[in-house]
Amino acid sequence: MGKASRQKGRVRAKARRTSTGFMAFVVVIFVVGVALIVMAKDTSRSASSTKSLGVKQGDHWHAVVGVNVCGTWQANLPANEAATGVHSHGDGYMHIHPRSAAGAGRNANVGLFYKQAGDKITATGLKLAKQTYQNGDTCKNLDNKPGLIRWTVNGQEKTGNPADYAPNDRDVIALAFVPKDAGIGTPPVALAGNGPSDVNQ
Repeated sequence: MGKASRQKGRVRAKARRTSTGFMAFVVVIFVVGVALIVMAKDTSRSASSTKSLGVKQGDHWHAVVGVNVCGTWQANLPANEAATGVHSHGDGYMHIHPRSAAGAGRNANVGLFYKQAGDKITATGLKLAKQTYQNGDTCKNLDNKPGLIRWTVNGQEKTGNPADYAPNDRDVIALAFVPKDAGIGTPPVALAGNGPSDVNQ
């Protein structure tokens, strides 16, 4: 009887040790799993925030920008310089090399590019070379249909205010005042393959 009790005690002790070891193993796996998830989120958040910073002082980016009014592409924005570093060489490109925070990141946007030249673009209207076009104005040469401010980036139509868009390097931006069923098209500079005037071809 005593021998049987001792054997049962040893079996219970062994079972307890096995159970304790298994639980410790599960806890370690859980802790490691949670740590990996936290690290992955931090890395993802860091990458996301870096991506959203946009152009920085010291960068030299270019984006094609053209305007289609009722089916006719307008002349390139004339050459102009600005303290922000966002400017035009008259070549159909938005030249972006920030000289201060005012021309960097989300501030280096399409609205700033046109504002510095005395023009303006919003989600509902366009003022270009002293001509103004508002949503609902008719395009006489397009069957007198009402025009709308529309825009694309790299061929993809976007919504919202194009003035707020801060280009990435080598984007192709088409701004348009055209009817809702009209094509927006691609700026002639991009079709011709002409590069920025300040970059060796």
